[in-house]
Amino acid sequence: MKSALYRWGIVLVAFVAALYVLTPTMLDWSTGQLDGEPVTTEGFASHFVEAPEHEGQEAEWKNFEPLTLGLDLQGGLLLQYHVYVDRAVQDRLERMEDDIEERLLRQNPDIDVDVRHVRGEIYLDLEFADSDSMRLVDDDFMGFFPNFEVSDIGNNTLRMEMFEEYIEETQDFAITQAIETIRSRIDALGVTEPSIARQGANDIVVQLPGIGEDNVDRARDLIGQTAQLRFQMVDDEGTNQFFSQFSGQLPQGFQLRRIGGGYQSITHQDKEALQDFFEGRVPEDRIIGYQHHPVYIDEEAGILDEDRSYWLTYLIYRDTEVTGDYIQDARVAIDQDFNRPYVALNFDATGADMFAETTTENVGQRFAIMMDDEVQSAPVINEPITLGRARITLGDMQSYTEIQQEAQDLVIILRHGALPAPIELQFETLVGPTLGQESIDSSMRALLVGSLLVIFFMLFYYRRSGGVSTVALMLNLTFIMAVLAGLGATLTLPGIAGIILTVGMAVDANVIIYERIREEWVAGKPMKESINEGFGKAYSAVFDANITTGIAGLVLLQYGTGPIRGFAVTLLIGIAATLFTAVYVTRLLFVEWMERTKTNKLSI
Repeated sequence: MKSALYRWGIVLVAFVAALYVLTPTMLDWSTGQLDGEPVTTEGFASHFVEAPEHEGQEAEWKNFEPLTLGLDLQGGLLLQYHVYVDRAVQDRLERMEDDIEERLLRQNPDIDVDVRHVRGEIYLDLEFADSDSMRLVDDDFMGFFPNFEVSDIGNNTLRMEMFEEYIEETQDFAITQAIETIRSRIDALGVTEPSIARQGANDIVVQLPGIGEDNVDRARDLIGQTAQLRFQMVDDEGTNQFFSQFSGQLPQGFQLRRIGGGYQSITHQDKEALQDFFEGRVPEDRIIGYQHHPVYIDEEAGILDEDRSYWLTYLIYRDTEVTGDYIQDARVAIDQDFNRPYVALNFDATGADMFAETTTENVGQRFAIMMDDEVQSAPVINEPITLGRARITLGDMQSYTEIQQEAQDLVIILRHGALPAPIELQFETLVGPTLGQESIDSSMRALLVGSLLVIFFMLFYYRRSGGVSTVALMLNLTFIMAVLAGLGATLTLPGIAGIILTVGMAVDANVIIYERIREEWVAGKPMKESINEGFGKAYSAVFDANITTGIAGLVLLQYGTGPIRGFAVTLLIGIAATLFTAVYVTRLLFVEWMERTKTNKLSI
């Protein structure tokens, strides 16, 4: 008797716990959809939902979160990016040029050395004026660069070549860092339950379920922005001479204009056309910076005149004076004089010193604030800036709303870091909420129809024993949904497919057990003995079938991505729930049935 109460106690505790975990989901579903917004925060719901303190805030779930729907069920945006990991290796080598030269100068201020990195190669060449200086590159010096091998290639030149293992490590870290950077940007955007996962060697798949269509372009731009902020000097002395040399030979659509301060600039409506034009025409120690100049039909409404808007160009020194790595804080502020938003920057101690030195040496010159190859602004340095503070003014020709939005996005990028390597959008799919709702309806119909057909078959073929299976099946589905909610899993179409498959597997386990019981009953054994023998002999077959399926599920979980992993998670949870309900709960129900009916007949 005590043993039976103990067993029933386990089932009761499991069932109550499942209902408790599922309560937030049921409260959320009371509105007719799983959107994370409960219909009320009062009464019974107050035990699970915390009401917002201020108007405009969202209610917060106290303990467990409700089930969330995947992109394929609630609609959203799917993006697949390719990460150019080789660029991360090249950037690492380029940053080392100045570092190596500075370390050598610290050892010998009179040293004459030229450190060069050939773009695309995995080594650095150190060319010395005399062979005696080469001795500075000893074991102690190379201790700062443990991932490089040094060799003498003649002509007073040493070659520092990156180890293959370090190349692979740098490339792998670029992927990992890109995933975390994208995740932090999306979190700042406020998307619920995003999925960012690596796919293959160099690809990243981003899923943004529930994102509104008005935020799609913003999310795409925010994710794809490499965001390598740099402060570089504009070549004011050489600008007019450089651009004037193309006067009279510009293709159709190009114009030579005068911009602020009387400086010349070549412009075009298409940025790519400008990039193609300047390809191979810019000195090695200069680059071209591009800045969009919008012209509006209606500035307040943000209606752009595409035919009159164009891109400006700047001739900029290639050397970077200060990078965004030294930014300590970034925020959106309002210019009190002009009532325009701008981005306020605070540098750390090192960055403040570098910024002060640069602005002191270049008073009266233009200072280009670059984001990748685009000029955010190019102000004139009127006086030295020594307090480690700077500002980025954005688009004087843009509307207030556009400047505010652009400033907020720039702050998000600066606060959460730059991508370690360029990424390229390879694939994009936008799933509308209507299609998502149709997927929910069709999949729920499939689950309902499939379950009803299985229940009907069990009741028709196994009679009252089929009723026992039906009760166990309902418990099985309850436990599966509760575990998914408890783990904070996202329900997707493949996940629902896994649940439907679990229904069939659970019934299959009952069929194996019932056929064993029937064999013992037909052989003339008493009902109680038939049940015990049937369950005992069916255990091995039931466990073998579920364990082998579980192994397949583990393989899918380990090596699958996205929807495949969702299917695998649901399948594994379903297997555990099936073993508990089809074996443990079903046997308890049979024993209870026998004791209450006091019959020697078995309805099976």
